[in-house]
Amino acid sequence: MQQEKGSITVFSLLSLLLITAALFALLEGTRLQEMQRLADLQTEIALESGFACYNTCLWKNYHLLGTGQEEMEQQLEQIANGRVGHGTNLFRMKVEEISLEEYVLLTDADGRVFIRSAATYMRDNWVYEAAKEIYSQYEAIKYLMESSQMDETDIGKALQEMENAQKANSQKAIRNRTSQTQTPIPSLELDVRELLELAKSWKEYGILELVIKEKEKISQSQPDFSNSLLKRDRNEGTNLEQEPINWQERVLFQQYLLTYMSYFQGEKEGRALSYELEYLIGEKSSDIENLKAVATKLLAIREAVNFIYLLSNPVKMAQAESVATLIAGASLNTVLIEAVKVGILTAWALAESILDVRALLSGKRIPLLKSDETWTTELAKLSEIMEGYPMAKESTWGLNYENYLGVLLLMEKEEEVAMRAMNAQEATVRMTYEDDAFGIDTLLVNTKVKIAYSYKPVFPFLQVIDAENQWEPRVWGRKSYGYY
Repeated sequence: MQQEKGSITVFSLLSLLLITAALFALLEGTRLQEMQRLADLQTEIALESGFACYNTCLWKNYHLLGTGQEEMEQQLEQIANGRVGHGTNLFRMKVEEISLEEYVLLTDADGRVFIRSAATYMRDNWVYEAAKEIYSQYEAIKYLMESSQMDETDIGKALQEMENAQKANSQKAIRNRTSQTQTPIPSLELDVRELLELAKSWKEYGILELVIKEKEKISQSQPDFSNSLLKRDRNEGTNLEQEPINWQERVLFQQYLLTYMSYFQGEKEGRALSYELEYLIGEKSSDIENLKAVATKLLAIREAVNFIYLLSNPVKMAQAESVATLIAGASLNTVLIEAVKVGILTAWALAESILDVRALLSGKRIPLLKSDETWTTELAKLSEIMEGYPMAKESTWGLNYENYLGVLLLMEKEEEVAMRAMNAQEATVRMTYEDDAFGIDTLLVNTKVKIAYSYKPVFPFLQVIDAENQWEPRVWGRKSYGYY
Protein backbone atom coordinates (compact mmCIF):
# COMPACT_ATOMS: atom_id res chain seq x y z
CA MET A 1 0.00 0.00 0.00
CA GLN A 2 1.44 3.36 -1.00
CA GLN A 3 1.82 5.94 1.83
CA GLU A 4 1.45 9.68 1.30
CA LYS A 5 3.29 12.36 3.25
CA GLY A 6 1.12 15.02 4.80
CA SER A 7 1.96 18.37 6.30
CA ILE A 8 0.22 21.54 7.49
CA THR A 9 1.40 24.96 6.72
CA VAL A 10 1.89 27.72 9.28
CA PHE A 11 -0.90 29.60 7.59
CA SER A 12 -3.29 26.71 8.05
CA LEU A 13 -2.34 26.41 11.75
CA LEU A 14 -2.90 30.09 12.36
CA SER A 15 -6.24 29.90 10.59
CA LEU A 16 -7.26 27.00 12.83
CA LEU A 17 -6.21 28.92 15.94
CA LEU A 18 -8.20 31.97 14.86
CA ILE A 19 -11.27 29.85 14.14
CA THR A 20 -10.92 28.14 17.53
CA ALA A 21 -10.45 31.48 19.29
CA ALA A 22 -13.52 32.90 17.57
CA LEU A 23 -15.54 29.85 18.55
CA PHE A 24 -14.36 30.00 22.16
CA ALA A 25 -15.08 33.75 22.27
CA LEU A 26 -18.63 33.17 21.06
CA LEU A 27 -19.12 30.41 23.62
CA GLU A 28 -17.68 32.55 26.43
CA GLY A 29 -19.78 35.54 25.38
CA THR A 30 -22.89 33.41 25.44
CA ARG A 31 -21.88 32.13 28.86
CA LEU A 32 -21.35 35.71 30.08
CA GLN A 33 -24.91 36.63 29.09
CA GLU A 34 -26.24 33.65 30.98
CA MET A 35 -24.01 34.53 33.92
CA GLN A 36 -25.57 37.99 34.04
CA ARG A 37 -29.07 36.55 33.92
CA LEU A 38 -28.27 34.12 36.72
CA ALA A 39 -26.63 36.88 38.77
CA ASP A 40 -29.83 38.93 38.60
CA LEU A 41 -31.91 35.88 39.46
CA GLN A 42 -29.73 34.82 42.40
CA THR A 43 -29.65 38.40 43.70
CA GLU A 44 -33.42 38.59 43.57
CA ILE A 45 -33.79 35.25 45.37
CA ALA A 46 -31.27 36.28 48.03
CA LEU A 47 -32.96 39.67 48.54
CA GLU A 48 -36.46 38.23 48.89
CA SER A 49 -35.15 35.56 51.23
CA GLY A 50 -33.49 38.24 53.32
CA PHE A 51 -36.75 40.18 53.62
CA ALA A 52 -38.45 36.94 54.68
CA CYS A 53 -36.45 37.12 57.92
CA TYR A 54 -38.63 39.86 59.39
CA ASN A 55 -38.97 40.66 63.08
CA THR A 56 -41.63 38.20 64.23
CA CYS A 57 -42.48 40.03 67.47
CA LEU A 58 -43.23 43.24 65.59
CA TRP A 59 -45.42 41.40 63.11
CA LYS A 60 -47.27 39.31 65.70
CA ASN A 61 -48.11 42.26 67.93
CA TYR A 62 -48.38 45.17 65.50
CA HIS A 63 -48.66 43.70 61.97
CA LEU A 64 -45.64 45.64 60.75
CA LEU A 65 -42.77 44.19 58.72
CA GLY A 66 -39.13 45.10 59.19
CA THR A 67 -35.84 43.24 59.02
CA GLY A 68 -32.55 44.18 60.68
CA GLN A 69 -29.82 45.64 58.49
CA GLU A 70 -27.14 43.31 59.83
CA GLU A 71 -29.43 40.29 59.49
CA MET A 72 -30.20 41.30 55.92
CA GLU A 73 -26.51 41.44 54.96
CA GLN A 74 -25.83 38.05 56.58
CA GLN A 75 -28.77 36.46 54.80
CA LEU A 76 -27.71 37.93 51.46
CA GLU A 77 -24.20 36.54 51.76
CA GLN A 78 -25.32 33.13 52.96
CA ILE A 79 -28.06 32.62 50.40
CA ALA A 80 -26.18 34.13 47.47
CA ASN A 81 -23.10 32.00 48.15
CA GLY A 82 -25.19 28.90 48.53
CA ARG A 83 -26.83 29.22 45.13
CA VAL A 84 -24.07 30.25 42.72
CA GLY A 85 -23.02 26.77 41.60
CA HIS A 86 -20.39 24.18 42.49
CA GLY A 87 -18.56 21.23 40.94
CA THR A 88 -18.50 20.98 37.15
CA ASN A 89 -21.29 23.49 36.66
CA LEU A 90 -20.48 25.75 33.71
CA PHE A 91 -22.01 28.70 35.60
CA ARG A 92 -19.96 28.64 38.78
CA MET A 93 -19.65 32.02 40.47
CA LYS A 94 -18.32 33.38 43.73
CA VAL A 95 -19.78 36.26 45.74
CA GLU A 96 -17.11 38.94 46.05
CA GLU A 97 -18.98 41.95 47.40
CA ILE A 98 -22.42 42.79 48.80
CA SER A 99 -23.56 46.36 49.29
CA LEU A 100 -26.85 48.09 50.04
CA GLU A 101 -26.80 50.95 47.56
CA GLU A 102 -30.04 52.49 48.88
CA TYR A 103 -32.19 51.57 51.84
CA VAL A 104 -35.11 52.94 53.82
CA LEU A 105 -35.51 52.40 57.57
CA LEU A 106 -38.83 52.20 59.37
CA THR A 107 -38.05 55.36 61.35
CA ASP A 108 -36.95 57.50 58.39
CA ALA A 109 -38.38 60.88 57.38
CA ASP A 110 -39.46 61.79 60.93
CA GLY A 111 -41.86 58.86 61.09
CA ARG A 112 -43.50 59.29 57.70
CA VAL A 113 -42.18 55.90 56.52
CA PHE A 114 -43.79 54.29 59.56
CA ILE A 115 -47.09 56.08 58.91
CA ARG A 116 -47.13 54.99 55.26
CA SER A 117 -46.28 51.41 56.21
CA ALA A 118 -49.19 51.27 58.65
CA ALA A 119 -51.55 53.04 56.24
CA THR A 120 -50.64 50.66 53.42
CA TYR A 121 -51.36 47.65 55.58
CA MET A 122 -54.70 49.09 56.69
CA ARG A 123 -55.67 50.02 53.14
CA ASP A 124 -55.31 46.38 52.13
CA ASN A 125 -56.87 44.90 55.26
CA TRP A 126 -59.56 47.28 56.47
CA VAL A 127 -62.71 48.92 55.12
CA TYR A 128 -61.57 52.50 54.54
CA GLU A 129 -64.96 54.18 54.59
CA ALA A 130 -65.42 53.40 58.29
CA ALA A 131 -62.64 55.87 59.17
CA LYS A 132 -64.46 58.89 57.78
CA GLU A 133 -66.84 58.96 60.73
CA ILE A 134 -63.93 59.30 63.17
CA TYR A 135 -62.55 62.25 61.24
CA SER A 136 -65.94 63.98 61.14
CA GLN A 137 -66.22 63.54 64.92
CA TYR A 138 -62.81 65.12 65.32
CA GLU A 139 -63.86 68.12 63.23
CA ALA A 140 -67.10 68.49 65.23
CA ILE A 141 -65.34 68.40 68.61
CA LYS A 142 -62.66 70.80 67.43
CA TYR A 143 -65.34 73.25 66.29
CA LEU A 144 -67.33 72.97 69.53
CA MET A 145 -64.26 73.53 71.70
CA GLU A 146 -63.29 76.60 69.69
CA SER A 147 -66.86 77.90 69.89
CA SER A 148 -67.30 77.44 73.64
CA GLN A 149 -64.80 80.21 74.55
CA MET A 150 -64.88 78.84 78.07
CA ASP A 151 -62.37 80.32 80.49
CA GLU A 152 -61.04 77.90 83.10
CA THR A 153 -60.49 80.84 85.46
CA ASP A 154 -64.21 81.73 85.60
CA ILE A 155 -64.69 79.71 88.80
CA GLY A 156 -61.93 81.59 90.55
CA LYS A 157 -63.31 84.91 89.31
CA ALA A 158 -66.76 83.99 90.60
CA LEU A 159 -65.36 83.15 94.03
CA GLN A 160 -63.50 86.46 94.17
CA GLU A 161 -66.61 88.39 93.14
CA MET A 162 -68.62 86.61 95.83
CA GLU A 163 -66.03 87.68 98.39
CA ASN A 164 -66.29 91.27 97.16
CA ALA A 165 -70.09 91.14 97.32
CA GLN A 166 -69.98 89.75 100.86
CA LYS A 167 -67.67 92.52 102.01
CA ALA A 168 -69.87 95.15 100.37
CA ASN A 169 -72.97 93.77 102.11
CA SER A 170 -71.17 93.77 105.45
CA GLN A 171 -70.01 97.37 105.06
CA LYS A 172 -73.50 98.46 104.04
CA ALA A 173 -74.97 96.84 107.11
CA ILE A 174 -72.50 98.62 109.36
CA ARG A 175 -73.20 102.00 107.74
CA ASN A 176 -76.96 101.64 108.08
CA ARG A 177 -76.60 100.24 111.60
CA THR A 178 -79.53 97.98 110.84
CA SER A 179 -77.81 95.10 112.57
CA GLN A 180 -75.04 94.59 115.05
CA THR A 181 -73.86 91.56 113.07
CA GLN A 182 -73.13 90.73 109.47
CA THR A 183 -76.01 90.46 107.07
CA PRO A 184 -77.14 86.82 107.15
CA ILE A 185 -76.13 84.84 104.10
CA PRO A 186 -78.98 82.87 102.53
CA SER A 187 -78.54 79.09 102.70
CA LEU A 188 -78.66 78.80 98.91
CA GLU A 189 -75.74 81.20 98.68
CA LEU A 190 -73.80 78.96 101.05
CA ASP A 191 -74.59 75.96 98.86
CA VAL A 192 -73.37 77.73 95.73
CA ARG A 193 -70.23 78.95 97.48
CA GLU A 194 -69.55 75.38 98.55
CA LEU A 195 -70.18 74.25 94.99
CA LEU A 196 -67.70 76.74 93.55
CA GLU A 197 -65.08 75.86 96.14
CA LEU A 198 -65.59 72.20 95.39
CA ALA A 199 -65.33 72.79 91.64
CA LYS A 200 -62.12 74.75 92.13
CA SER A 201 -60.62 71.94 94.19
CA TRP A 202 -61.58 69.38 91.53
CA LYS A 203 -59.07 71.04 89.24
CA GLU A 204 -56.39 70.36 91.84
CA TYR A 205 -57.37 66.78 92.73
CA GLY A 206 -55.72 63.81 91.15
CA ILE A 207 -58.06 63.38 88.19
CA LEU A 208 -58.18 59.59 88.57
CA GLU A 209 -59.55 60.01 92.08
CA LEU A 210 -62.62 61.62 90.53
CA VAL A 211 -63.29 59.41 87.53
CA ILE A 212 -62.12 55.84 88.24
CA LYS A 213 -63.77 53.69 90.88
CA GLU A 214 -61.41 50.69 91.04
CA LYS A 215 -58.09 52.47 91.03
CA GLU A 216 -56.23 49.39 92.27
CA LYS A 217 -56.79 47.77 88.85
CA ILE A 218 -54.89 50.50 87.00
CA SER A 219 -51.72 49.25 85.32
CA GLN A 220 -48.47 50.20 87.01
CA SER A 221 -46.22 49.46 84.01
CA GLN A 222 -43.27 51.80 83.68
CA PRO A 223 -40.74 50.69 81.04
CA ASP A 224 -37.30 52.22 80.77
CA PHE A 225 -37.38 54.94 78.11
CA SER A 226 -33.97 56.39 78.95
CA ASN A 227 -32.57 55.28 75.56
CA SER A 228 -35.72 55.71 73.52
CA LEU A 229 -36.08 56.91 69.94
CA LEU A 230 -37.05 60.30 71.26
CA LYS A 231 -33.76 60.74 73.13
CA ARG A 232 -31.01 59.03 71.10
CA ASP A 233 -29.46 59.77 67.73
CA ARG A 234 -31.42 57.59 65.31
CA ASN A 235 -30.02 55.67 62.37
CA GLU A 236 -31.06 57.04 59.01
CA GLY A 237 -31.43 55.43 55.60
CA THR A 238 -30.02 56.72 52.33
CA ASN A 239 -33.32 57.56 50.65
CA LEU A 240 -35.01 60.10 52.89
CA GLU A 241 -37.23 61.85 50.37
CA GLN A 242 -40.84 61.33 51.44
CA GLU A 243 -43.98 63.13 50.31
CA PRO A 244 -46.11 64.80 53.01
CA ILE A 245 -48.73 62.61 54.63
CA ASN A 246 -52.12 63.07 52.98
CA TRP A 247 -55.55 62.96 54.61
CA GLN A 248 -56.26 59.35 53.65
CA GLU A 249 -52.96 58.09 55.06
CA ARG A 250 -53.53 60.04 58.25
CA VAL A 251 -56.96 58.52 58.85
CA LEU A 252 -55.76 55.01 57.98
CA PHE A 253 -52.79 55.43 60.31
CA GLN A 254 -55.08 56.52 63.11
CA GLN A 255 -57.28 53.48 62.56
CA TYR A 256 -54.19 51.27 62.58
CA LEU A 257 -53.28 52.62 66.02
CA LEU A 258 -56.81 52.03 67.34
CA THR A 259 -56.75 48.48 66.01
CA TYR A 260 -53.33 47.22 67.06
CA MET A 261 -52.23 49.35 70.02
CA SER A 262 -53.46 48.58 73.53
CA TYR A 263 -55.40 51.02 75.71
CA PHE A 264 -57.42 51.25 78.94
CA GLN A 265 -60.32 48.80 78.57
CA GLY A 266 -58.51 47.25 75.60
CA GLU A 267 -55.29 45.88 77.09
CA LYS A 268 -53.27 43.34 75.07
CA GLU A 269 -50.96 40.73 76.50
CA GLY A 270 -47.21 40.94 76.07
CA ARG A 271 -46.94 44.72 75.83
CA ALA A 272 -44.37 46.84 77.67
CA LEU A 273 -47.10 49.46 78.16
CA SER A 274 -50.66 48.37 78.86
CA TYR A 275 -51.99 51.78 77.79
CA GLU A 276 -50.10 52.41 74.56
CA LEU A 277 -52.68 54.75 73.00
CA GLU A 278 -52.67 56.84 76.16
CA TYR A 279 -48.86 57.03 75.86
CA LEU A 280 -49.20 58.37 72.31
CA ILE A 281 -51.30 61.19 73.72
CA GLY A 282 -49.72 61.80 77.13
CA GLU A 283 -46.06 60.88 76.38
CA LYS A 284 -45.39 60.04 80.03
CA SER A 285 -43.14 57.26 81.29
CA SER A 286 -45.81 55.19 83.06
CA ASP A 287 -49.29 53.87 82.35
CA ILE A 288 -50.89 55.67 85.27
CA GLU A 289 -49.46 59.06 84.26
CA ASN A 290 -50.60 58.59 80.67
CA LEU A 291 -54.10 57.64 81.82
CA LYS A 292 -54.20 60.78 83.95
CA ALA A 293 -53.20 62.89 80.96
CA VAL A 294 -55.94 61.41 78.77
CA ALA A 295 -58.58 61.73 81.50
CA THR A 296 -57.65 65.39 81.91
CA LYS A 297 -58.03 66.00 78.16
CA LEU A 298 -61.38 64.19 78.12
CA LEU A 299 -62.57 66.31 81.02
CA ALA A 300 -61.59 69.47 79.15
CA ILE A 301 -63.46 68.36 76.00
CA ARG A 302 -66.59 67.37 77.87
CA GLU A 303 -66.54 70.55 79.95
CA ALA A 304 -66.36 72.75 76.86
CA VAL A 305 -69.18 70.87 75.12
CA ASN A 306 -71.37 70.83 78.25
CA PHE A 307 -70.79 74.54 78.73
CA ILE A 308 -72.16 75.13 75.22
CA TYR A 309 -75.27 73.13 76.10
CA LEU A 310 -75.88 75.21 79.24
CA LEU A 311 -75.55 78.44 77.27
CA SER A 312 -78.13 77.16 74.79
CA ASN A 313 -80.64 76.05 77.45
CA PRO A 314 -82.83 78.95 78.62
CA VAL A 315 -84.17 77.07 81.65
CA LYS A 316 -80.74 76.27 83.05
CA MET A 317 -79.47 79.74 82.21
CA ALA A 318 -82.36 81.19 84.20
CA GLN A 319 -81.50 78.96 87.17
CA ALA A 320 -77.88 80.10 87.14
CA GLU A 321 -78.89 83.76 86.79
CA SER A 322 -81.34 83.58 89.68
CA VAL A 323 -78.69 82.14 91.98
CA ALA A 324 -76.13 84.72 90.82
CA THR A 325 -78.65 87.51 91.46
CA LEU A 326 -79.33 86.15 94.93
CA ILE A 327 -75.63 86.21 95.70
CA ALA A 328 -74.55 89.51 94.14
CA GLY A 329 -77.81 91.28 93.39
CA ALA A 330 -77.57 93.61 96.37
CA SER A 331 -74.64 95.35 94.71
CA LEU A 332 -76.76 96.20 91.64
CA ASN A 333 -73.60 95.60 89.67
CA THR A 334 -74.49 93.75 86.47
CA VAL A 335 -70.85 92.92 85.77
CA LEU A 336 -70.57 91.30 89.19
CA ILE A 337 -73.77 89.32 88.68
CA GLU A 338 -72.61 88.13 85.25
CA ALA A 339 -69.22 86.99 86.60
CA VAL A 340 -70.89 84.93 89.32
CA LYS A 341 -73.34 83.44 86.81
CA VAL A 342 -70.54 82.36 84.46
CA GLY A 343 -68.71 80.81 87.40
CA ILE A 344 -71.82 78.84 88.33
CA LEU A 345 -72.27 77.64 84.74
CA THR A 346 -68.62 76.60 84.56
CA ALA A 347 -68.87 74.63 87.80
CA TRP A 348 -72.09 73.01 86.58
CA ALA A 349 -70.47 71.99 83.28
CA LEU A 350 -67.49 70.59 85.17
CA ALA A 351 -69.71 68.50 87.44
CA GLU A 352 -71.53 67.02 84.44
CA SER A 353 -68.20 66.38 82.74
CA ILE A 354 -66.90 64.36 85.68
CA LEU A 355 -69.90 62.07 85.36
CA ASP A 356 -69.29 61.87 81.60
CA VAL A 357 -65.67 60.79 82.00
CA ARG A 358 -66.65 58.25 84.62
CA ALA A 359 -69.13 56.75 82.17
CA LEU A 360 -66.58 56.73 79.32
CA LEU A 361 -63.95 54.99 81.44
CA SER A 362 -66.59 52.43 82.42
CA GLY A 363 -67.20 51.52 78.79
CA LYS A 364 -70.38 53.54 78.20
CA ARG A 365 -71.27 55.91 75.38
CA ILE A 366 -71.89 59.63 75.83
CA PRO A 367 -73.51 61.85 73.18
CA LEU A 368 -71.24 64.52 71.79
CA LEU A 369 -73.72 67.31 72.54
CA LYS A 370 -76.16 66.80 75.42
CA SER A 371 -79.93 67.27 75.33
CA ASP A 372 -82.52 67.66 78.08
CA GLU A 373 -83.01 63.88 78.05
CA THR A 374 -79.31 63.03 78.35
CA TRP A 375 -78.31 65.73 80.86
CA THR A 376 -77.74 64.27 84.32
CA THR A 377 -76.84 66.82 87.01
CA GLU A 378 -79.08 69.35 88.80
CA LEU A 379 -77.79 72.67 90.05
CA ALA A 380 -79.16 72.16 93.56
CA LYS A 381 -77.54 68.71 93.91
CA LEU A 382 -74.09 69.12 92.38
CA SER A 383 -72.30 68.25 95.62
CA GLU A 384 -73.92 64.82 95.53
CA ILE A 385 -71.69 63.65 92.68
CA MET A 386 -68.95 63.00 95.27
CA GLU A 387 -71.25 60.63 97.16
CA GLY A 388 -70.95 57.10 95.85
CA TYR A 389 -69.99 56.84 92.19
CA PRO A 390 -72.77 58.29 90.01
CA MET A 391 -72.25 58.41 86.24
CA ALA A 392 -73.81 60.30 83.35
CA LYS A 393 -76.76 58.83 81.49
CA GLU A 394 -75.68 56.36 78.85
CA SER A 395 -76.55 56.82 75.19
CA THR A 396 -76.84 54.11 72.56
CA TRP A 397 -75.61 56.38 69.76
CA GLY A 398 -72.92 58.47 71.45
CA LEU A 399 -69.12 58.17 71.47
CA ASN A 400 -67.27 55.69 73.63
CA TYR A 401 -63.80 55.91 75.15
CA GLU A 402 -62.09 54.41 72.09
CA ASN A 403 -63.79 56.96 69.83
CA TYR A 404 -62.50 59.79 72.00
CA LEU A 405 -58.99 58.32 71.89
CA GLY A 406 -59.24 58.44 68.11
CA VAL A 407 -60.25 62.09 68.28
CA LEU A 408 -57.40 62.93 70.66
CA LEU A 409 -54.92 61.20 68.36
CA LEU A 410 -56.05 63.35 65.45
CA MET A 411 -55.37 66.42 67.58
CA GLU A 412 -51.70 65.43 67.86
CA LYS A 413 -49.07 65.90 65.13
CA GLU A 414 -48.89 62.64 63.19
CA GLU A 415 -45.07 62.63 63.07
CA GLU A 416 -44.87 62.90 66.86
CA VAL A 417 -47.49 60.18 67.29
CA ALA A 418 -45.54 57.95 64.90
CA MET A 419 -42.33 58.34 66.89
CA ARG A 420 -44.12 57.58 70.17
CA ALA A 421 -45.80 54.55 68.61
CA MET A 422 -42.46 53.16 67.43
CA ASN A 423 -41.01 53.89 70.84
CA ALA A 424 -43.74 51.79 72.50
CA GLN A 425 -43.28 49.00 69.94
CA GLU A 426 -39.53 49.00 70.46
CA ALA A 427 -40.05 48.64 74.22
CA THR A 428 -42.32 45.62 73.62
CA VAL A 429 -39.76 43.91 71.34
CA ARG A 430 -37.01 44.54 73.89
CA MET A 431 -39.13 43.07 76.66
CA THR A 432 -40.15 40.05 74.55
CA TYR A 433 -36.62 39.14 73.48
CA GLU A 434 -34.95 40.47 76.64
CA ASP A 435 -32.69 42.46 74.37
CA ASP A 436 -32.07 46.02 75.46
CA ALA A 437 -29.83 46.59 72.43
CA PHE A 438 -32.65 46.19 69.91
CA GLY A 439 -33.40 49.35 67.97
CA ILE A 440 -36.41 49.79 65.73
CA ASP A 441 -34.38 52.33 63.78
CA THR A 442 -32.29 49.44 62.38
CA LEU A 443 -35.21 47.78 60.59
CA LEU A 444 -35.22 47.90 56.79
CA VAL A 445 -38.47 48.22 54.87
CA ASN A 446 -37.05 48.85 51.42
CA THR A 447 -33.61 48.49 49.83
CA LYS A 448 -31.67 48.33 46.58
CA VAL A 449 -28.83 45.79 46.73
CA LYS A 450 -25.79 45.19 44.52
CA ILE A 451 -23.93 41.86 44.60
CA ALA A 452 -20.68 41.35 42.68
CA TYR A 453 -20.00 37.81 41.42
CA SER A 454 -16.62 36.69 40.04
CA TYR A 455 -16.08 33.71 37.75
CA LYS A 456 -13.34 32.03 35.73
CA PRO A 457 -13.50 31.34 32.02
CA VAL A 458 -14.35 27.74 31.23
CA PHE A 459 -12.14 27.56 28.12
CA PRO A 460 -8.43 27.45 29.08
CA PHE A 461 -7.31 28.83 25.73
CA LEU A 462 -8.45 32.30 26.72
CA GLN A 463 -6.53 32.40 30.00
CA VAL A 464 -3.39 33.39 28.12
CA ILE A 465 -4.85 36.90 27.89
CA ASP A 466 -4.17 37.55 31.59
CA ALA A 467 -2.29 34.63 33.02
CA GLU A 468 -1.05 36.52 36.08
CA ASN A 469 -4.53 37.20 37.51
CA GLN A 470 -6.09 34.20 35.82
CA TRP A 471 -8.63 36.60 34.43
CA GLU A 472 -11.53 36.56 36.95
CA PRO A 473 -14.17 38.81 35.43
CA ARG A 474 -17.24 39.98 37.35
CA VAL A 475 -20.95 40.33 36.84
CA TRP A 476 -23.21 42.43 39.03
CA GLY A 477 -26.72 41.68 40.21
CA ARG A 478 -28.80 44.76 41.12
CA LYS A 479 -32.32 44.41 42.54
CA SER A 480 -34.75 46.45 44.61
CA TYR A 481 -37.33 45.09 47.04
CA GLY A 482 -39.49 46.33 49.88
CA TYR A 483 -42.42 45.46 52.09
CA TYR A 484 -44.51 48.45 51.06
